[in-house]
Amino acid sequence: MNPASPPPRRILIVRLSALGDLVFCTSLLAGLRRAWPQAHIAWLLRAPLAGLLRQDPRLDQVIALPAEAPLAAWRQLRSLPRFDLVIDAQGLLKSRLLARLVPAAERVGLASREPGGALLHRVIARGGDIADIASEYRDLAQVLAGGPDPGPPSLEVADDTRGAALGLLYEQNLAPGFVALCPYTTRPQKHWVNGYWPRLAHALAEGGQVCAVLGGSAERESAQRLVSGLPAGSVNLAGQTPLHLLPAVLEQAGLVIGVDTGLTHLGVALRRPTLALFGSTCPYTRGASSPLHVMYDALPCAPCKRRPTCGGRYDCLRGLTPERVAVAAQRLLEGHG
Repeated sequence: MNPASPPPRRILIVRLSALGDLVFCTSLLAGLRRAWPQAHIAWLLRAPLAGLLRQDPRLDQVIALPAEAPLAAWRQLRSLPRFDLVIDAQGLLKSRLLARLVPAAERVGLASREPGGALLHRVIARGGDIADIASEYRDLAQVLAGGPDPGPPSLEVADDTRGAALGLLYEQNLAPGFVALCPYTTRPQKHWVNGYWPRLAHALAEGGQVCAVLGGSAERESAQRLVSGLPAGSVNLAGQTPLHLLPAVLEQAGLVIGVDTGLTHLGVALRRPTLALFGSTCPYTRGASSPLHVMYDALPCAPCKRRPTCGGRYDCLRGLTPERVAVAAQRLLEGHG
C-alpha cells in the first residue's frame, strides 16, 4: 500500500489451497492484522478446507468457495461488498480470475509463471529467504503492510474445539503426548520409505512412546495397513479427524514427525515439537516458533522437486534411516532438539 493512502478497512486474502500453503499463509494474515487491527479481514478458500480457519480469531470472515458449482461461485463473489484490498496469495490463473470477480479498489498478487497478471493492479515479486518457513508470505506482509517480519505461521485452537478433540482421543484410547506420524503427501518423491515407518514406531515404543497415524479420508485404508505393522496401541486417525478438529488433535501431540506435507507444517504452526523429513524439495530450516529439527541430506541431485533422476529410488529420503530419525525424535522428546 502507498504510505500516503488511508489504511484499508476491508481486506480479502485469496488462497484457495493446499493445506500446507494455507498454513504458511497465516504469516501474511498475522502481518495484516498487526498493521491494521481494525480492518475487516476475510479469506477466500475452497469449501473442504474452510474448517481449518473458521475458528481463527484474526479473521472476521471465511468465504468458502463451492467446489463443483462455478455459476454459484461467480454469483457469490460478485455479490460481496466492495473490498479496499484483495490479495491473490496463490498466483494461479484461477485465483487471479477469482480475485478479479470480487469488487475491489485494489488487487495485488504474487508473481508466478501463470498468466493473468493483467487482472491485477499490481504484481509483487516473491521474496524472502527459502530457508525461513513461510518466507514468501512473511515478505509479502512486509511489502503490503510494512513493519517487522510477522513471524512464522500460527494457528489458534478454540476451547470448545479443544474439548471435542480430547473427546475424540479418549474414544480412541489415545492419551495426549502421543507421537503423530504424518506419512502422506501428494507427490511420491516426497514420501519416506514405507517400510521405515514401522521400524521407527518400534524404536519409539522402546522408549514408551505411542504413535498415531494421521491423514485424510483417502488414506484411511493405507493408514490401517500401516498401523497393522506398528506396535500394539498404535492408532489410525486417518480419515477419522474432521478438518476443523485437526489442529486441536495435533495440538495434543508430544511430537509431530512427517514428510514435506501440510500436517507437518501444521505441527509447526501449532508450536509442537516437529521433526520434518525433506528430500526432493527445498527445506525450511529456521524461523519456527516451536522446537523444530529438519532432516535433509542435501545430495547433489537434491532438491529435484518434480524431476527425479534416481529412477524412483529416492535416495535423498532412503538415507534418512529409521535409526537416524529415532535418535533425532528422542532428542526432541527430551527437549534437546
